[in-house]
Amino acid sequence: MKKSTIAIALAVSFLLISSGVVAVVYFADNPLAKTGDGRDKLDRLMADIGVLQHHLDTDPLAVELVNTAGRFVRLDDFRGKIVFLNFWTTWCPTCITEMPSMEKLHRKLSGKNFAMVTVNIKESALQVKNFFKKYQLTFTALLDTTGGVSSEFGIGAIPTTFILDKKGRIIGRINGPREWDSRESVAMFEELADK
Repeated sequence: MKKSTIAIALAVSFLLISSGVVAVVYFADNPLAKTGDGRDKLDRLMADIGVLQHHLDTDPLAVELVNTAGRFVRLDDFRGKIVFLNFWTTWCPTCITEMPSMEKLHRKLSGKNFAMVTVNIKESALQVKNFFKKYQLTFTALLDTTGGVSSEFGIGAIPTTFILDKKGRIIGRINGPREWDSRESVAMFEELADK
């Protein structure tokens, strides 16, 4: 009886140790397996403000639109920066509500690897210029006068914001307005810009 008890104890010990080694190897090499305190800081920050993450390896976006000064601007021009890409109109109440907080975020992250770009849908340069003057906005405004780019992005409601990585690929989408100058939002964009 003693020999069988010792054999069982050794077998159980071996299984426990083996399981521990497998778990350490699995969790160390698999970031998707991490939970709790091991959860990625950026994932937590994105979840805090309701970012729908895109984990697909997409191609960089090839978009070229005219700005309010009549010059063509490409999203490629912002390569190397995290891009906050917001679709909006001057008549949208929630767009108007979120714009001041966007300006605050834009100013807070000035000098970092961050660019704020807005795409106005089907309005004139004069309407957008007057809106920017009224609300004292200083970030980039592009014009989607035909609505073609907005359709390509699948914009069904405004405001809609995309986050592009430093290579120009979509990494997140936010439907609806946010307080963009909130502590959580600033922390998320700082984390992205510093990576």
